[in-house]
Amino acid sequence: MAGIVLEHLEGTDWRAAWVERSRRRRKPDACAYWDDRAREFRRHSGRSEYADAFLAMLDLAPGQSVLDMGCGTGTLALPLAEAGHPVTAADFSEGMRTALAERARSAGIGGLNVLPLSWTDDWQGAGLAPKSADVAVASRSIMVEDLWDALMKLDAVARHKVAVTVATEYSPRGYKALGSAAEGLACYLPDYLYVMGILWQMGANPELRYIDTTRPGTADPELGSESIPIRWAFISWKPVSA
Repeated sequence: MAGIVLEHLEGTDWRAAWVERSRRRRKPDACAYWDDRAREFRRHSGRSEYADAFLAMLDLAPGQSVLDMGCGTGTLALPLAEAGHPVTAADFSEGMRTALAERARSAGIGGLNVLPLSWTDDWQGAGLAPKSADVAVASRSIMVEDLWDALMKLDAVARHKVAVTVATEYSPRGYKALGSAAEGLACYLPDYLYVMGILWQMGANPELRYIDTTRPGTADPELGSESIPIRWAFISWKPVSA
């Protein structure tokens, strides 16, 4: 049985599998959706156990520059800038970028370069040259159809390290208890397994750790009003692109 399973896994095209999986999910994310969510994010702004754990695992050297892709309202970008790191904070949602700028002004935090940018944009055309940041991160923000392309874009920008967090069970894009029925699948594989598989295909040697948090109840009907324990997969690797 183990040999059959191994043979099946070795033949998996993780990029194609993710694309097919994504097409079973809800329609692609739109700016308007995240602009509206920015109001909810503002109510839960500030330092969090999640951000503290992420930054501890990231383990930056003093002064290293960072690309924070899908920065939202600044969960990571603000404490990074406050600690003296030059930060490029990128998000395709104007609402998120506005909230980030307001929080930075209120806290008197500088050192932020805020870019309107999506995963499908031309990053070099937007000013992100290859190897232009010491470290590239994407915190709970890789909601894309072509996961390979997104990971390669992060890899291309970073000189020393890339780190992402993705769901192990619960996220706005998937929940183990509901995923099989909602996506028409016989079984549910969490997002982080696809990330690990794609990185292996890319030739990376990723390190996997976990961040355990609790999401508080919200007024968002999609997320619900009950607090939920969440385990995030923290995946980091040394860039493989030249």
